[in-house]
Amino acid sequence: MKTQTITEWQALAVSDPKGWKQMLAAKIADCIEKNGTSVISATMLDACEPTSGVLSGVPYAVKDLFDVAGMPSHNSSILPELLEHPANNSADLVKRMAELGGSCAVKTQMNEFAYGLSGENPHYGDCAHPHLEGCLSGGSSSGSAHAVAAGYLPLAFGTDTGGSIRLPAAWCGIYGIRWSPHYFMEGGFPLASSFDAMGWFTKTNEDMSLMLQAWFQQSGDVVDHTLRGGYFLPEEMMSPETYEAIDRFLQRLKLSEIDECDSLHALLAKSQKAFNVLQSREALAIHEKWLEHSAALYDPQVKARILRAREWSDAEITQADETVVLVRRWFSKYFETHDFLAMPICPGPSVPVGEANPELREQTLQLTTPASLAGLPALTVPVWLDSARTVGVQFIFKEVAPAVPAAILELCKSI
Repeated sequence: MKTQTITEWQALAVSDPKGWKQMLAAKIADCIEKNGTSVISATMLDACEPTSGVLSGVPYAVKDLFDVAGMPSHNSSILPELLEHPANNSADLVKRMAELGGSCAVKTQMNEFAYGLSGENPHYGDCAHPHLEGCLSGGSSSGSAHAVAAGYLPLAFGTDTGGSIRLPAAWCGIYGIRWSPHYFMEGGFPLASSFDAMGWFTKTNEDMSLMLQAWFQQSGDVVDHTLRGGYFLPEEMMSPETYEAIDRFLQRLKLSEIDECDSLHALLAKSQKAFNVLQSREALAIHEKWLEHSAALYDPQVKARILRAREWSDAEITQADETVVLVRRWFSKYFETHDFLAMPICPGPSVPVGEANPELREQTLQLTTPASLAGLPALTVPVWLDSARTVGVQFIFKEVAPAVPAAILELCKSI
């Protein structure tokens, strides 16, 4: 089924509203037939119509931890407390999209409670990679990434706590952006609210640019100076193939390696450990009561990640808090003279289910958690290894604004 861009969806909504809805229904039906419940958790097709606004005619998905009025937010769990309670109000991002004219079409599956990076879910099925047979989409925003990468929808929203937009975007070969914690997160069920960040996926550079302009209501060039940025590329943390591909990509952008590599490198393992400590402690505070009576209903891997919060020592907790300070201090100093930092997202491309092991998770978190601990936005740009396999580069920047990501996308057009 042919992929439609944001512009093509909008044109069809104007020229043939009935055909727009028929095509949307056909794409969603095809997705469900091919993937069962592993991608789409619920549909809103009956009420889905093109409306007015800058994003009129753009159908989109939301990760099923964001509330949509009248529908339950499952969080890809089977807890009765979630399955049986429709939301009274829509999440802020859903309200924002309604103002812009977007049409919320489906809710998408995820790692249970967004606590995972693989796209695996024992309740609803593992979310497969859209192009690589037997491989995973990455998570936790797995269904949203799959829906965009497979061409079912031009836009989908997810969350990124420790890499849950960045990794699936990298593995699925699409563009993703995470903003900062608390930004348009009202109405989203938290995993660890200190680090949870909203964001979205698009399939192309052009669609990401259009979405940035629409979201920030910008109509033209928003960059008023030459961007200053560099890259950090720790070779030993990636496969040789990944390192070589990302190095070529960065050289084409004419970026230089930063001077502060050693000091950032020294923070990677500390960041991963600190994130595990602090994320699990916040998650336990949310789930402790449910775990008392419904522990058997949890994904065993998710339950183990939550319950390890009880095992951290006072020294580990103190060290985690100190690491957050160090990481934020490092970025604050770096951004005194730079606008962005480019660095890899993952050790390599998507893997089969059996290879999504704890070691791969921890390796990936070393690359993704510095930005998470610092609470920084990050744009993911895919890097292709061959015709189907991809990794990605994250461009980390210091504030929620369109200027830096839009400029980076402009740079990437020449590649």
